[in-house]
This record gives sequence, C-alpha cells and structure tokens, in this order.
Amino acid sequence: MPKIKTINSVEDLMCPFNVIAISKLIRKMFWHTVLCAFMISGNNAWGLTGKAQKIFKSNNIAVYQIQVVDLISQEKSVIGSGFKFNKKGLYGTNFHVISDVVDKPDQFRIEYHRDGMKKGELDLVAIDVAHDLAILKGPENKEETVVLGSSKLAQGSQVFPMGNPLDVGMVILEGTFNGLIGNKQYQHILTSASLNPGMSGGPAFGPRGKVIGINVAIEGNDLSYLVPVEYLKNLEKSLDAEGAKPGWRQIIQDQVLKRSDHLVSSAIKSEWKFEQFGSLKVPKNIMPLVIKCWGKSKKEDPKKNQFYFYSYKWCESKNNVYLSSRLGTGTIGYTFYSMESESLNSLEFYKKYSKEYSTGQFYRRYSKEEVTEFRCQDHFIQMAGNNWKAAYCVRGYKKYSLLNDVYVSLAILNDSKRKFIIQIGISGVNEPQTRRFLKKFLGGIEWTG
Repeated sequence: MPKIKTINSVEDLMCPFNVIAISKLIRKMFWHTVLCAFMISGNNAWGLTGKAQKIFKSNNIAVYQIQVVDLISQEKSVIGSGFKFNKKGLYGTNFHVISDVVDKPDQFRIEYHRDGMKKGELDLVAIDVAHDLAILKGPENKEETVVLGSSKLAQGSQVFPMGNPLDVGMVILEGTFNGLIGNKQYQHILTSASLNPGMSGGPAFGPRGKVIGINVAIEGNDLSYLVPVEYLKNLEKSLDAEGAKPGWRQIIQDQVLKRSDHLVSSAIKSEWKFEQFGSLKVPKNIMPLVIKCWGKSKKEDPKKNQFYFYSYKWCESKNNVYLSSRLGTGTIGYTFYSMESESLNSLEFYKKYSKEYSTGQFYRRYSKEEVTEFRCQDHFIQMAGNNWKAAYCVRGYKKYSLLNDVYVSLAILNDSKRKFIIQIGISGVNEPQTRRFLKKFLGGIEWTG
C-alpha cells in the first residue's frame, strides 16, 4: 500500500481537491482508497465495525460534496465535503474549500451534491479563517441534519470521519481520538483516521454518533487533524449578532490580527527557558505547544569538500492560516546559526557568512498580486555585549492593508573565530505586535564568551 506523501507546504497540507490534478491523484491513490476508505454502497461497509455502519446509515443523508464551480466553464474547480447541521439550512465546511469564492467572487459559485447529483447552490454567510471554518446557507427544509456534539473525548475513543475523497463517492473511516494539540484558543484534534483529498470540511463523528470535529488536514503516515466542533458552534452564534457586517476581506484581516495578537501576547507573557548555543545564551522553545524545533550540524572536512563547520537550530510554528490557494500567513519562526572555518581565508569565509546572513528562512515567494516586495533597513546595533549588523525587513499584503510579514536578520561583527547569525520571522502581524515580541526575544540573548 503506498504511503501518503510528507506535507511540505500550506497548500499541500490542506485537503480541498483541485480537480485539475484528478487523474494523477486517482492513479496514485486508487488502491489506497479502495482498501482504506471502505466505500459504502447501500448497507454494505467493507471492513468496518457495526458502529461505523450505523453512524453512516444515520448521517449519510446530511453529508454532501461541496463544489466550487467556475462560472465560465461551468465545471467544478475545487471539491471538498460539508454537512447540514440545522433546519435553517446551515452547512459547515472548511474555509479553504470555498476560499476561491471569497478571493474571486465574480468567477466562482458554491454548489452541494449528493450521489453525483446537484442538490442546489449555497451562499457563504460566515467564516473563521483562524480555525479554517465556513458556514454556508441553503434553503430551509425538513431534510435530516447531523447533531453537533463535543470534542471532549477520552484518549483512544473511536472517531468516524465522513467525506467524499477523490470525487469517488461518500465514505466513512475509522480512527482513534488522540487528544487536542496546539495553543488553547487555536487547537486541533489529532486522529489516526487517514483522511484523503476531497474529505476537507466533512464531519467527524464520535462513538455516540454526534459531530466532534470537522476534517481539515492530512499530516501523512496515517495522521490527520480535525477542527474541534466547539469552534463551529461559536461561529454559528456570530450569525445572530445584530448590526452591519463588514466585507469578507475586512473580516479575514481582523481574524488574522486577533490570532497573531493572541499568539504574540502569549509568547511575551510566558516564562522562557534559555539554553547555550555556542557562545550565546538564547531562548529555547518559547511556545512548545505551538512551535517545533529542529537542529543540525556538520563538521569541517576539506576532504569531503566541506570547508567550514556549521550548526543551526530552527524553530517554527506548525499551523498557519490559509487565505487562498496562493497565500498563507500566521507563522512565527526563528533560527540560530553558527559557522567557523580553518580552511578558508578571511575573504572566502566572509562571503559564506554574508550569504547566510542574506538568506531568508521563513517566507515563501508569493505572487506580486498578493504581497509587496520586502522593504529593508540596515542598522548597526549593540546586543549581548557585541556589535551586530541587523536588517529589518517588512512586506505588506495587497488585499489586507494592515497585515505584514516581518523578517529580521542579525550577524555578529566581533573578532571571534566562530560567527553567529540570528533570524526571526513573523507573518500576518502589524508592526507594533512585532516590536513587542522582538524587544523580549532579543533582549534575553546573552554573550557568555
């Protein structure tokens, strides 16, 4: 059975299904789908427990395929899944499934389908990009709905995600509930159920047949994520708020800023631990529930064409905010890099050092339609008892005037043989937020000699 590919980017992580790639994906994943997705036809479920069969039979009528349809070609452009959760005609799905409708409303519409047949069109009425949720509105009728439950399950409880993978039909999967992960305000459910592209936005049921989460992302190696159902309930409550509603882009910008302010404030308020990195004392993992760290080093060995020693530590937040198929935001990251050489002369070593200083670690190259070029200011500063060269760089979002990506790179200028570079990146923030974070982060670094 083929393994699921490791996820390397925000676009890969999400699982709306771009129909342009359908033939390639079906060839790769056909046998995986047949063996693992347990296609259901009528009352037969291959390899599933009786509980899964019962949940499917009770809820299948309320789960749909969601299609984003191109208005010119009249064909689906993206597919995902969704579910009806009240008699007022409200349907839940992921924001990333229907994001093209927000990004280009004159080009796309939203439809819902069952058993290969169009049931109707849906309107977008609420979004929560921080939790990757959207609520759609269809006609009020007496058709069956799912029942929203709670994500508070015991470790190891059964979980049953439903959805339409690869446009092949409605399926139900079995997995286990492996707890809530991430910052308390922005958590995900970790499950062993192996989601496939096209299942995004579908409901995941608990052992009592109530929705405990919404399918959202594939991690690989039989690990997937769900959005806790409580966030959908909160979004539904926002529909009852009175007063004029701002446009979608204003709502998205406000939600991104609220999330980034929460993460930055949480980082600033938390008690940081420090560790030795060469001659520097630096912050360890400043937010273990949100940020993950990796490290690597390589010895100098001219015989193997390795002419300098290097060591680095790289830390970055795992989950970001999906804005469109071309743009993501909401990450925090930082690196510490050291290098030293006995083989290179001063000029050659300086060239290598300058190249590392100038190389950004945290940002993808987005289209000029989405972001501005980075605008950088160079400074010479005193920090941790040494002189440093510092570049402070900012780029803006063309559709979201208050959102910025901020990148800082610092290189030590002392006479020690081992050189150090520090780089920090925060995306989807305003500059006052960033400056508060940088003040604490850089202010805590010490030179120990």
